Amino acid sequence: MRAIHSNDSGVTAMLEYIITFVFAFIIFTILLSMFDGMFIQGPERTVSVVQFADVGNDVTAKILDTYLIAPASGNVSTVFNMPQTAAGRDYLLDIRPSANGWDKEIVVHSPYTNLNLSVTLNGVDSTIPIVGSTSSVSPVHRVKYDS
Repeated sequence: MRAIHSNDSGVTAMLEYIITFVFAFIIFTILLSMFDGMFIQGPERTVSVVQFADVGNDVTAKILDTYLIAPASGNVSTVFNMPQTAAGRDYLLDIRPSANGWDKEIVVHSPYTNLNLSVTLNGVDSTIPIVGSTSSVSPVHRVKYDS
């Protein structure tokens, strides 16, 4: 019976390949999990920043256009489109006071990546108070001015 255990001539090339493949797979999985930030999170953050800047600038332009055509008395209402996702995720858009205290800024925020991007609305808040927020998954986005 001892001769069977000490005889290694029964080890086949197929078993070698399986052991080598399993070992390489384990090493590759460990390396991939270690480099998640570089291969997955880094590009996702870069794409999110670019797309958030585009959305923020687009909404700022829509608000400024509405501000420029707003009558002294009356109302203006317009509907605008926003992409439903940025980097494959939905996002929130909020108008908040800026750090300088006299302007407002549009803050585009993703709860998934915890990324905030601010675009300033220069000088509009001094003549027309601006408030509001929306989500990218909302069916209708509207800018409305009542005087």
